[in-house]
Amino acid sequence: MRATFEALPLDQQTSFRFSEIDQGQGFDGHWHYHPELELKWVLDGVGQRMVGDHMQSFGPSDLVLVGSNLSHCWRTAPDYSGRSRAFLVQFPQDLVSQGPELAGIQKMLDDSQRGLSFHLGGNSVQDRLSKKFKQLEIAELGSWESYSIWLSLLGELSEMPREYLASAGYNPKEPEDERLARVIDFIFESVEGSVDTTVFPAACNIASMTPSAFSRFFKRHTGRTFSRFFNEAKVARASRLLVESAETVLSISLECGFGSLSHFNRTFEEIKGSSPGRWRKKFRDS
Repeated sequence: MRATFEALPLDQQTSFRFSEIDQGQGFDGHWHYHPELELKWVLDGVGQRMVGDHMQSFGPSDLVLVGSNLSHCWRTAPDYSGRSRAFLVQFPQDLVSQGPELAGIQKMLDDSQRGLSFHLGGNSVQDRLSKKFKQLEIAELGSWESYSIWLSLLGELSEMPREYLASAGYNPKEPEDERLARVIDFIFESVEGSVDTTVFPAACNIASMTPSAFSRFFKRHTGRTFSRFFNEAKVARASRLLVESAETVLSISLECGFGSLSHFNRTFEEIKGSSPGRWRKKFRDS
């Protein structure tokens, strides 16, 4: 998929770039990539993120490492009215040496080519990570202190449980197409608004293709049919609402654009491996 190339302002005085994002209007969902790796920890905000060909809802404490040139975006849900904040650390792929003590960190950075989501566990883990991010925030960039904190943070992450995001066959270096980036932006906008049967024809118009040509084009670039991809986006939104809201499963299914409860239950279980009710219970009991 062609995403927008983003040039990051790294200079010769520091090995990495640290920043805090604080956006009252929410994360904009800009689909982009850059050669530098990116570690993003969401502090406040809810919505959907896409890393490579993987789509999932996100909320506070979402921690992801995005590999070099791996397309990604975070889009805040339009019904969320609070602040959207995140810590961001960006750095070159070759910054960590090959010393044996750093083998675990290097393995994690290599694995990040598919994107990694970290399981933070209890409050003690989150407290330790929060302390390191806060230390980075106040340390002088370019100092030995900031570098040691950054390396310590990577070391801690390398020992944490994590899972791949993008599929094993996803290749960020494939030929890309700007039309697909526009379609993906449109899908994100559509799935968070009113969902109706005009989405597919509208996507074809955005790509300036006939329905049959667009279907082949979309499947070739994403490995999925348009219907499957769109259902994954709707289920990602529904999975967040099941955990965060007190709405009934039926209300959520209709809000997310499913024509019937049976269709929603069947699609949700196919994609998530769980019924909506079990999904809600699992996260509310945890």
